[in-house]
Amino acid sequence: MTQSFVLLEMMNPMLLVAQEAKRRGMRIVVLNREPLRATGPYAVPEGFVDELISMPPWSDTAAVEAHIRDVHERHDVGGTYAGFEPTLPYDAMLRELAGLPHNDPDEVRGMLDKQAVRQRLYDDGLSGLRSASLAEALTWDDWRFPGRAVVKPANGTGSALCFVVSSVAELREAAATAGRVAVANGLMRDYIEANGSFVVEGEACGELLSVESVVHDGQVRSIGLMGRYVLRDDPVVEMGFQFPYPHPRLPDIFAKADEVHRSLGFRHGATQMEMMVPDEGPIELIDFNPRLAGTASIVLFSEAYGTRFEEVLTDLGCGRHPDLSFLSASPRSAAEMILLPPPDATRFDSIDFAPGTFCHRLPKPSGTPLSGRADQLDSVGMFVITANTPVELHEAALRARRDTKVNGRPLGDNQNNVLAWSPYIGRNLPDRRPEALQPAGWWEAAR
Repeated sequence: MTQSFVLLEMMNPMLLVAQEAKRRGMRIVVLNREPLRATGPYAVPEGFVDELISMPPWSDTAAVEAHIRDVHERHDVGGTYAGFEPTLPYDAMLRELAGLPHNDPDEVRGMLDKQAVRQRLYDDGLSGLRSASLAEALTWDDWRFPGRAVVKPANGTGSALCFVVSSVAELREAAATAGRVAVANGLMRDYIEANGSFVVEGEACGELLSVESVVHDGQVRSIGLMGRYVLRDDPVVEMGFQFPYPHPRLPDIFAKADEVHRSLGFRHGATQMEMMVPDEGPIELIDFNPRLAGTASIVLFSEAYGTRFEEVLTDLGCGRHPDLSFLSASPRSAAEMILLPPPDATRFDSIDFAPGTFCHRLPKPSGTPLSGRADQLDSVGMFVITANTPVELHEAALRARRDTKVNGRPLGDNQNNVLAWSPYIGRNLPDRRPEALQPAGWWEAAR
């Protein structure tokens, strides 16, 4: 019986993993709530998927679990892959049924709950930040944090529903604003609304970046850092990523990542951890994502290391030791850039990407009305660009942003296209990965 590779809510670069599994002779089974993508760089070829299962809302636990059990009974499941938060507990359930290396489904649900994660890290001495549910904080008469705090969905992602507050009055205003913000993406809206709760936690100081890792049977291997570009006028809004990012504190960051994995009990798969890193002192986890980074991370990792990172993810999906020998190479630099429309645009009609960019994505179809806000929900395009060094990449990426045309006009230096970044972005810093990588162990044995 031919083995099946099952993908839950296949979207965007997940197609690359499916194509790798197909190359290995596996049947492709897709459980999707949304239609398969038909346009853009991740369009699914006609006839590529061997079985497409139309799913109920991922928040309908009983109905979804029935589909998971049915897939297990009808297929010899040899591998799985999931990258969208609501699907991750079900992916863990299917892997457990199939006898593949997995995380406990209930523990995955805990990893997706930001308040539960903060409490676990605080109890284990890995965080100095306190947190409270928004419902509790709204009953306060006085401010109980030593400084500012961040309000965000306990389950969710993106910047549209994140607010920085410093008083009870600001907290109540943020809660009211959150209730009025419409999340356009149906899948994400269902995920946020299914839980409905928000968390308030102390604000960490430092630079926001992320550490990207793969884990097999509890063995952690961090592969690199991803630096951030943000909107200058609203630094909460992420506008781009540089990978790999040779930060001066890379060994400390990798060590913290290893401790967080062990504290939360993550044992198998890819992870992205957003961390706040000061020049000195404790590093704070901001978000733990028990999945690969979103957007075009597979493409960035592949371009940087001259490899096909989907092979690593497919190996992990099939329970095999991935070959990470490419990490010994001197990487190129790669970036993904997220584009906002100019502030006077009320409708998105067209986009013309700058020469030298590739892997273009259009989050909105032509003719879509624009909200006038400047957050990631307003994004009208994304692209990838590469260069030999961080300095070259930085200059090329900013130039490409300015030269991209939206509705026939170059974005230039309009206020929605002016970015901010840390002092280390775009600099040719020493590569500290060799001293930071965890002991090779079985990773090298798998080469």
